[in-house]
Amino acid sequence: MSNDLNAIIFCGSGKPLEEKNYELNAELDENEAIVEISLSTVCGSDVHTWLGHRPFPTPCILGHEMVGKIIQLGKNLTHDFLKNELSIGDRITWSMTASCGECYYCKIANLPQKCLKLFKYGHVTSDKLPHFTGGYAKYVKIVKGSYIFKIPSDLSDKEVVPLMCAGATITSGLDAVNFKPCDYVVVQGCGALGLYACAFSKQLGCKTVIALDNDQHRLELSKEFGADILINVNIEKDVVSKIKDITETRGADYVIEVTGDPNVISDGIKFLRIGGSYALLGAIYPGSEITLDSSAILTKCLNISGMHNYAPIHLKNTIELVQQSKNKYPYEKIVGPIFEFSKDGLEKAFNSLNSKKSLRPAIIPN
Repeated sequence: MSNDLNAIIFCGSGKPLEEKNYELNAELDENEAIVEISLSTVCGSDVHTWLGHRPFPTPCILGHEMVGKIIQLGKNLTHDFLKNELSIGDRITWSMTASCGECYYCKIANLPQKCLKLFKYGHVTSDKLPHFTGGYAKYVKIVKGSYIFKIPSDLSDKEVVPLMCAGATITSGLDAVNFKPCDYVVVQGCGALGLYACAFSKQLGCKTVIALDNDQHRLELSKEFGADILINVNIEKDVVSKIKDITETRGADYVIEVTGDPNVISDGIKFLRIGGSYALLGAIYPGSEITLDSSAILTKCLNISGMHNYAPIHLKNTIELVQQSKNKYPYEKIVGPIFEFSKDGLEKAFNSLNSKKSLRPAIIPN
């Protein structure tokens, strides 16, 4: 292997990104693998970290949405999550977290993403071995407790790469609210997660998807992902009344929040019908305090579920959903533009997403 193993390092908010040439440790545990990364995308949480909106370990290789090819394989890693045989050269993606499989949250609560010994790609320091722990590098080491998925041959890297976070988060949220075929779904926010929410809701049996955003371009794009009715919240004066009119005064069966703005939650509750369900997926950052009318929640018998990340089964279901619906929805449009694999290129990618000029800007490390 070449010793020219480049990585882009986040050193803290307000500090310049750095380029490093880490040595790739040839020693491999029997439950580990090394992957040559072919495509990585920028998630909104990476930008929030870069901007200093949350505490974060440094130095760190950010990035937790990636796909690549296996170049080394531990002897115990013979099959993926679906029992497909694994070999050198296979194109794969994997769960963004690795869990122990033994603690309360893994075995009892069925929340392996909250494992007491959790490892999360793109969220750990990179100055110690194995160094390559995030997506903005030429290589990444797959650690024990990760769940690997061999990418179907009919899916492109662009169709798969955001599923490692954005896509699987939506599937996890839909599972949390026990999503079933229904009449109306309201999607708050038409970023990458919102587009997946529109497409997956439609694919799973929603008759009418109502998309909300303050960006008209993103709203128009949501039509290509299954949205039936578009509402620009900066133009529509009374969104609650508008949704009541659309839903025959009942309200929506489900509301999916993916704006990242806690201030939309009170309206989201008003959008719901009696007995409706609310999936809160976006407003995860510390300090997101809001005031709610508890009477509205109780008297309408609402189900409100917050969900952070996902279990391996959700990544499986997400890949299958995209495979089933790829001819209906242009999933590749979510990814891009592609920026140079360098500290300057990654900074441009961060700025592109932060300014809403893109949904999932990407870099190609190899």
